[in-house]
Amino acid sequence: MSNVFTSRNPAGVVVAQSAMIFTALAMGAASAHREGVAAMRAAREAASSHQIRAQLDAAIDYSERLMQLAEQQASEIEHLRAENSRLRTAARTYLDAARRRTA
Repeated sequence: MSNVFTSRNPAGVVVAQSAMIFTALAMGAASAHREGVAAMRAAREAASSHQIRAQLDAAIDYSERLMQLAEQQASEIEHLRAENSRLRTAARTYLDAARRRTA
């Protein structure tokens, strides 16, 4: 490229050099913008990932509490069934004894 001071068209040289400088600046700005957008997307995905993980942990904790409650209730149901069976047997025994007394 020619020098501004030795060229026959110094204005054209200044325009060409200015265009190259502004082109380089624009390319740098565009590259910085792309990198910034990519960093923003990565940060958003990381935040979203942390939020989803926190929600998943909360759901797991809740399901474990529900499972413990279900186990306790199943145990209580078995206890009540055994008690019901014992009471039915006792009632049958008393009914049979009462029928024998009246007969």
